[in-house]
Amino acid sequence: MANATATAAAQAKAAKAKATKLAKILRQRNNERSAKFFAAAMVGIMVIFILIHWTRIAFKTYERRSSGKATFLRFPVRVTRAARSVLVRKLPLFPSTGHALVFVGYLAATITVTFTKMDWSTPLNNLGKRLGWISVANLGLVTFLALKNTPLAFLTAYSYERLNVLHRIAGYSLIVSMILHTTIYLAGDIRQGKLSNLREDDQVVGIIAGFLMLLSVALAVLVRKMRYEIFYVTHVVLFIVIMILVGMHRPDFAKKTVIGVIVIGSLWFADRVIRSLRTLFFSFGNTATLTPLSHGGTRVVLRKSPGRAVSGTHCFLWIPGVRALESHPFTITSTKPLELVVAAYDGFTRDLHAAAVKNPGQTLKASIDGPYGNIPNFANFTKVVLIAGGSGASFTVGIAIDLLRKLGTSQTTTIEFIWTVREPEMLEWFSEQLKELTDSPLVNVRLFSTRGSTSDSTLVSSSDEEKNSSTDPLPSSKNEHDIEKQLASPISSTDMVFSPQGGRPDIAAIVDEIAEKAEDNDRIAVAACGPDSLMQVTRSTVAKNIKVNGPSIELHVEQFGW
Repeated sequence: MANATATAAAQAKAAKAKATKLAKILRQRNNERSAKFFAAAMVGIMVIFILIHWTRIAFKTYERRSSGKATFLRFPVRVTRAARSVLVRKLPLFPSTGHALVFVGYLAATITVTFTKMDWSTPLNNLGKRLGWISVANLGLVTFLALKNTPLAFLTAYSYERLNVLHRIAGYSLIVSMILHTTIYLAGDIRQGKLSNLREDDQVVGIIAGFLMLLSVALAVLVRKMRYEIFYVTHVVLFIVIMILVGMHRPDFAKKTVIGVIVIGSLWFADRVIRSLRTLFFSFGNTATLTPLSHGGTRVVLRKSPGRAVSGTHCFLWIPGVRALESHPFTITSTKPLELVVAAYDGFTRDLHAAAVKNPGQTLKASIDGPYGNIPNFANFTKVVLIAGGSGASFTVGIAIDLLRKLGTSQTTTIEFIWTVREPEMLEWFSEQLKELTDSPLVNVRLFSTRGSTSDSTLVSSSDEEKNSSTDPLPSSKNEHDIEKQLASPISSTDMVFSPQGGRPDIAAIVDEIAEKAEDNDRIAVAACGPDSLMQVTRSTVAKNIKVNGPSIELHVEQFGW
């Protein structure tokens, strides 16, 4: 009898152990699947963007070739215009409603995969583990959105800098999931009396990784705008250390977490190798000639440039004679030769200007990585409105000059060029280009200055004399130079100084007037680069003018800040 009882107890114990093992295997499988489903959801969102992008290209190409007579396109055009009039609008915390909508989809996918097929038998530990997997999945997304070389730039026309806001949102979500993973798992250990687990090596490195993630976010919030270079270096170093610690936190290959970490790290490393090789290639026989400009500007002319370079895109400039271990992004103003105009702010840009002032016209060894960014083909539009604040003209000047040269004798496209500066002397940065623009019958140049001249130069008027009141305050000098993506152009001729109108332009009134006077079959492109306030007014005005019936209006924004 006793033997039978013992046997039954042993069998029950074995059955329980087997059930526990099977449950553990099932939880592991479901956790792995949650990460896979999260990745699939993110890929799905990207595919939607790709389909929308290429469908719009196909529609616009057909409509242009049919001279607007394709009647069957009227309904889809009306639908897309109605949607775009909402999606391009600015929302609090987001650059646009479209970005907010992507975030809602991302959040819905994250919540769904977190709670789907969850084992609630021991809810704290199991939910904590699931959140750990979600954290690793988010780490992969954060890394992918930071890569400079991915197929997204070609497939969606959204290169890395336009995805940066999503990179930051995913980063904040990673921190939230990591904190929940830690606190819930800790609560489970406290309830089960297993706090001694925290002294295990893999738990210690996990805790350190969590604190470093918090440090990385703190630096992003507190330091990024004030000292970008310090933020960037610490951000990269912390990322490498965090990846190593996360791998050590779950080093068992059978549980596959470390495999995911290796894949993520490999993607980041491959991107770095590609960028380094490109920089090395363009370093052979390459030099940069530096010329100082007024009010902290520096003209940089490179001897060699990539064949794919286009005015309005940007590249990373490396000049070891200024700072050997740093490269920084600047907009390309001209490609033959490749020219950049850099506004001095801090760090590299300040040292670059100091080097130009110390020895004007000096030639230093240099290289570039790029180009990056996607610019619409503005020659396909009948009206192009270019709006810039401060050094944002590095973007719009390059586009305007490039477009004029593409058009040649064609009269199919007209250009409205609007530039607001603080001091009138800043206009000398692009005096040669401004003269070319004002001499063209296709261009209407409107120049504005928010401050008076700081020199005694005699000013020769070249701007449209129509007066415009301002509803768009420009930020301070510090904010205006917040990004190091402030770029280039040729030096101005000293005998040509342009006189801007005082005050700030009424961007809303200008864009409204252009849209009202346009024909229904006109295609209008509005491209802008500058501070947040200017971009916000531009966005809201363009959104208001996107109507179901009327001219087609597209918006392209290059905003200060990374």
